[in-house]
Amino acid sequence: MHVRMAFGIVAALAGSAATAQAQDKQRNSEIYHIFDIRTAAAKSAVTKAAEAGLRSNVSDSDITTPIVMGPPPEKPGRMEIVNALDSKSFGGLAGLMSAGQALQFKQARCDGAIWIANANRRVRGSQQLRLTFCLYPYRDGYQLDVYGIDSKERGGGISAMLGRALAETVVGKAGDWTNKTILDVVRSIRNQTQATISYVEGQPEFTGTPWEENDALLPHATEREAR
Repeated sequence: MHVRMAFGIVAALAGSAATAQAQDKQRNSEIYHIFDIRTAAAKSAVTKAAEAGLRSNVSDSDITTPIVMGPPPEKPGRMEIVNALDSKSFGGLAGLMSAGQALQFKQARCDGAIWIANANRRVRGSQQLRLTFCLYPYRDGYQLDVYGIDSKERGGGISAMLGRALAETVVGKAGDWTNKTILDVVRSIRNQTQATISYVEGQPEFTGTPWEENDALLPHATEREAR
């Protein structure tokens, strides 16, 4: 694992050099959202609904349903954000990387979650997005934690800018896809389990209750398959 991580660090540094030569710019941002889900529905029903909402938007996903024994706790768990570069095995390497590069080694740990989903979207020259969903059971229902790292390409030559414009025409704007993917998971749980959803916190914050809006529009197949 450490060997693979080392190769990843070298590749990230090499990619940075190539980006600098092309005078491209990359904007990196972390996002997170936490939703409270009040429902008496069984775990299987909630996880099935969550997976259906995710599947309608992405084709590149990795889903795990860990065994969580015993009665649900009084309060839900919460994801933990960890950085692989904090390991002693990689001590000092973070200093060789830009903040944006180091950000790519952060990930969400979902200890205690009954459903964990990782979704990726890659649009060449436009966006690289990684989302992690953690679903926690508790006495009154469930809690859904979402963490993401969104990297958008900016600048570059005419060909790069035209490529991004074409990509947005075909697969839609990056920010719209990100929010739709998150909200469709929440909306699917609400619709299939008659759950009451409330927004706990997040960055950037959602305003209102967009998951209560019946958005029947599905992304084009090319959006789900974007790499």
